[in-house]
Amino acid sequence: MTPDNAGTPGLTVLLPTLDEGEGLKVLLPRLNAVFAALGVSGEILVVDGGSKDDTAEVARAHGARVTRQKERGFGSAVREGLREARAEWVAVMDADVSHAPEDLVRFWARRGDAELIVGSRYCRGGSAQMPLTRQILSRSLNLVSRRMLGLPVRESSSGYRLYHGPSARAVESGATDFSVQQDLLVGVLAGGGRVIELPIHYAPRVGGASKANAWKLAPAYVRLLLRLKPKRGGWRAEAGLAAVLIAAAAVGAERSAPDAARLAAGAFFAHEIVRLRAGRLAAGLAAAAWTAAALAGAPLSGWPACLAAAGLGLAAALLDSVFPPRG
Repeated sequence: MTPDNAGTPGLTVLLPTLDEGEGLKVLLPRLNAVFAALGVSGEILVVDGGSKDDTAEVARAHGARVTRQKERGFGSAVREGLREARAEWVAVMDADVSHAPEDLVRFWARRGDAELIVGSRYCRGGSAQMPLTRQILSRSLNLVSRRMLGLPVRESSSGYRLYHGPSARAVESGATDFSVQQDLLVGVLAGGGRVIELPIHYAPRVGGASKANAWKLAPAYVRLLLRLKPKRGGWRAEAGLAAVLIAAAAVGAERSAPDAARLAAGAFFAHEIVRLRAGRLAAGLAAAAWTAAALAGAPLSGWPACLAAAGLGLAAALLDSVFPPRG
């Protein structure tokens, strides 16, 4: 590891912490072994949010640089750490050993392919040891954000990442909570940067308690999507879908208001099922075909057709989340 007064390190590992002393005792020796395996000079930067345990003492004992967090919240810790990092490349991971530091070897080997590498539980090859309810909610939130923002990764919420430091620091973000992950990802994309994801295994934490609550994050996700949507094409990107749904509703309205709602819902689910694999154009054609078939007399504005489309849409979304395409 690079001492505080040495030259510029090749890699900074940024660890936001709050009472993570037990995890650091396990993680820091493994990180130093990773630096040796990579053959790079490295620094470990611990941004401490006011720990009451021995977090700072353990970090310094293993040669890490410790800085006291100025603003509250995980997002603030990440943003402050990115500003403090001395290396061109900055890895961010959890300090509780839920992220295997050895995965950095694979990230480092791919650093020439992107300005941001996301460690993903939900891409092919990824996995997670976490409660089922938390995993379902996490996958759902990530699916919605990927769909709404047109993101190239299946896990935009991952806290295990390798950033090209200058690209990350160029992103304007005021996020103080976990939404900093999406802020930085969208910001890197908006700046012309490339983003890829590599599979990781998410393990149970070592010591301490988790600071994340997926249920509390859900309302924040909605606000996040509304805030970031303008940076990812805005609502104009959905104009084609809106036009098809209006047409579907108009066709159904010739019969009754419930028919109009069910026909529009069926067209929407047809759109989403196809878009998961085939893109926006094919999805629009599928929704238009649903409407055209109803106009030609097919019974697509009733409850059976609507519920079948909704069921297929849910199944397709789950399959896409659990078994993403190869490549």
